[in-house]
Amino acid sequence: MTTSDFSLPDTVELLRDGSPTVYDDLLRHARTENCVPVWLAHDDCRLGVLPVPDDPSGAIGAHDPYRVLSEWWPGPCPDGCACLDPFLGDLPELTRAGAEDRSRARRTFDEAIGMAEDLVVCPPSGLRLALVRAARPADIPAVVGWGGACNYSHQDNVRLSAVLRSWEERFGAVLSVMTMSTLVLSVAFPPTTDDEADLVASEHFAFCPDQVDPQNGTVYTPRSYGRTIRNARHWRFWWD
Repeated sequence: MTTSDFSLPDTVELLRDGSPTVYDDLLRHARTENCVPVWLAHDDCRLGVLPVPDDPSGAIGAHDPYRVLSEWWPGPCPDGCACLDPFLGDLPELTRAGAEDRSRARRTFDEAIGMAEDLVVCPPSGLRLALVRAARPADIPAVVGWGGACNYSHQDNVRLSAVLRSWEERFGAVLSVMTMSTLVLSVAFPPTTDDEADLVASEHFAFCPDQVDPQNGTVYTPRSYGRTIRNARHWRFWWD
């Protein structure tokens, strides 16, 4: 089932059968099998670059996602600056905090499978299906020592995964694709109102500093970026 033509950490193996059917089965049984599928770029994904804790799951669980994002939040803005409009002070509270856990909802799996089907039927994607020894998609960056955010010394994979766990639970957001500097999540329960989208946008800005400037001529504030993720079925994060 596996192939060895790709240099990967011991916690990762590529699968010969990269079909949506295989991805579907692996994803639905990830927590019982302690192995989770993810789509990797065919070229260097910068895995095994950063240290991996002896107990990744325990290390991730020790972090509060709101505290993590608060520490990474770029605000408050100086007087006269509106780049973080409408949140010019501290990071707002996490939206949907304390709501039901949607990480294992049927719709969460179905949305991730739908993304997998799109990846396979729209070649050339340059992606390969891999299996990671982790219990859930959110834990992948910490387990594989991903180096995609290494230009930002204040960030580390354990805390990235702590935030990803929170998004799994609140939005059914599944880490589906990992490349050299990009994470793509399928999102089953995205924000559906402008106010909620603004709140989620503030989390995205804290999580990935480059969300503010996709280098396509647009510079976002949380409010303008929020309009791009309202009802959006995937989230893409890119670290320059």
